[in-house]
Formats: sequence, structure tokens, C-alpha cells
Amino acid sequence: MTNQGAIVYWKNSSLYLNITNRCSNACLFCVRNYRQGVYGFNLQLEKEPTENELMNAIKQELSQDFSELVFTGFGEPLLRLDLVINIAKQVKRITNDKLTLRIDTNGLADLTYPEINVLEKLRDAKIDKLSISLNTENAENYLKICKPIYGPESYESLLNFAEKAKADFEVRFTVVAIPQVNIEACQRIADEMAIPLTIRQYNGPDFTIE
Repeated sequence: MTNQGAIVYWKNSSLYLNITNRCSNACLFCVRNYRQGVYGFNLQLEKEPTENELMNAIKQELSQDFSELVFTGFGEPLLRLDLVINIAKQVKRITNDKLTLRIDTNGLADLTYPEINVLEKLRDAKIDKLSISLNTENAENYLKICKPIYGPESYESLLNFAEKAKADFEVRFTVVAIPQVNIEACQRIADEMAIPLTIRQYNGPDFTIE
């Protein structure tokens, strides 16, 4: 790991953006709880990068053979919605729409921006894919494990966000395989909504739910 928090990092054909360490959830299984970063990059930011800093970093890497740009990192990227939109538009323009754009999100943007049609903005910015963290099989477990700042309505909002997103984006759910989550029930939810589910392995320390 390097000492300075990376604002761009990569693995295989994906270039990732680390635009914030803030999140509207405090998931007990989050990698931030037990690691400084991923793929050999330190993702703990000393300050949030500016749009110019991110674009300069992206342009330096675009000569390499990346197929997608992913808004993700050590926080919830849609907490910086305007920055995501601006960068997406610029990247699509300079790559002639050849680079796929994906956002990894907790799906709570409608609660963050109740007066804004977030999905419409993302569609206009030509975002291609949304990876939404389903995380648990019901609202009660979601509150206990993910600890959303928006409270009990968070899980239903997440599901509604995903349902609406299917019309304009390639959408998938993700869930981390921890003992406290019923993976089979998560799969049933995903199947009922006709959204693919990706199951991620958990490599962190044991934890308990209070």
C-alpha cells in the first residue's frame, strides 16, 4: 500500500474512481473496517479529489486498455452526484462513448436527494450500469447490519430504486456472504425482480450484531 490515498486505481480491464470516503451506510462487513484499501491501493483519502484532479488522473490512464470506468472506491459515489454526472459526461465525450460507465452504489440516492430525479440525471449522463448493494434479505436485517442514516425506510427505497433503474440501465444486485445474511432469500428477491445477483465472499474478521 502507498501512503497517499489513491483517487484512481485498477484491476484487469476496469479503472476505478475513489471520489469520497463518506457513506450513508455503516455496514458491519465493510472492507473499510479492516483494510486500508484493495488491489494493493490505499483508498483512505486525506481530502476528496476535485473534478479537475479526477479528470487529469483519468486522462493519464486512458491510454491503457480499460473497458470500463467504475465510480466506487471507499465510499458512496452518489453522495457527490454532480461530480459523478460531470465526469461521466466528459469521459463519454473524450472516449467517443467507447468506455462503459458503471456506478457501484448502495441504492439510497432517492433518500439523499428527495427533490431530484437521480436516475434521470444518470441516464442523461450516459451511465451504462448500476451495481446496487442489496446486502440483506429484509428491512430489519438491513437496519442492523448496514446501519443506514436514513433509518427504516432505507431498504424499501433501495428496492424501488433498483426497480426503476431496470428501464434504463444494466442493473445487478450484490450481497456479501456473511453468516448473518440469508443468501437464498436474497437470491429469491433478485429473481422476483429479474435482477442478476452477484455474491461476494467475505474475508474480514468476525463481528456480532447488537
